[in-house]
Amino acid sequence: MICDESAYHADLIFELATAETVNHNSLLDMAYVIVFHYSVGNPVTPAVLLAHALVYADNGWEIFPLNGKVPTIKKRHPHGHPCKGECSQDGHGLYDATTDLDTVIRWWAVERIGANIGIRVPEGMFVLDSDPRKPGHAEAAAKLHAENGSLPNTLITVSGRCDGGIHRYYRRPPGKLTAKNLGPGYDIKDHSGYVVAPPSIHPDSGQPYMAVDAEIAHPPRWLTDLIVTKAPPPPRQRTTAEITLAARRSSESVANQFCATTSWADILTPHGWTHTGNDPDADGAVWLHPTATTTCSATVRHGCLFVYSTSTQFEPTATGDTHGYTKFRAYSVLNHGGEESQHMSEAAQALIRKRQ
Repeated sequence: MICDESAYHADLIFELATAETVNHNSLLDMAYVIVFHYSVGNPVTPAVLLAHALVYADNGWEIFPLNGKVPTIKKRHPHGHPCKGECSQDGHGLYDATTDLDTVIRWWAVERIGANIGIRVPEGMFVLDSDPRKPGHAEAAAKLHAENGSLPNTLITVSGRCDGGIHRYYRRPPGKLTAKNLGPGYDIKDHSGYVVAPPSIHPDSGQPYMAVDAEIAHPPRWLTDLIVTKAPPPPRQRTTAEITLAARRSSESVANQFCATTSWADILTPHGWTHTGNDPDADGAVWLHPTATTTCSATVRHGCLFVYSTSTQFEPTATGDTHGYTKFRAYSVLNHGGEESQHMSEAAQALIRKRQ
């Protein structure tokens, strides 16, 4: 039960947050009192969400408002626009995330009262998301435990869906991360993604997300080995004859012809991918992989596929490291095991045989 003192602060926090001159210190004092006295079972009121948002921001967590589990602020630009907040306006999804108290106050005390709280995963961390709804997840979790033991204690968020879904926070190892070696129902979110923060309300159950507090741990070695993408071996030095042959073939490029005459639907649909719009090849078209847990696994931009999920056969694109796939490269990855020269040569030969 919230004590009389915190109830008083809960009544007063909006008044102080919307005053002509906001005293940040006094407002934060109130917020910490409300958060300290909040416990699971108490009503998650707009004052409680405002207080938690202020405390998150004051502790360096970049946050932004959510409607359920998706950004509540309407997109500023058309889908596929390159701006990631450089225009200094709201409406860029996770790129709106901030620790600026005045922005947090504007959102949760004025414009987005009662909104859920989204946390952009900090650069030095990753979140291991486990979803027990996915077929095969229980078996995958049991196999990981049997082969490696328990995961170490760390900061945990328990999903408000109340079905055992968990977010585990860990220190981020260097390198690109992937969840594809962990099994069904696992996903990894890093600084290019976000998670829902307690005590936000789950849109399906109406129940709050809950935090199990602990020091954020380093992942065990076995987990790091499974999730860090191994660097490919250096390419074999080609002979002069091979270089000459490749140059001759370039004039009649199988890859270029394939890209010009093939739809993304022809490439992705046979592997269980689905698109959400009318035109699968349109600039900005959104694609979902078969086990997607978000509303966007990949988008088409300038004819290339940019993948954001870490749970596919593709290397995900990230801030400062864009990685777009042409149709031919995507075909090679999905049907011939990769995008190295050997894989693409096999893909080209397969396409030639189909045409004969």
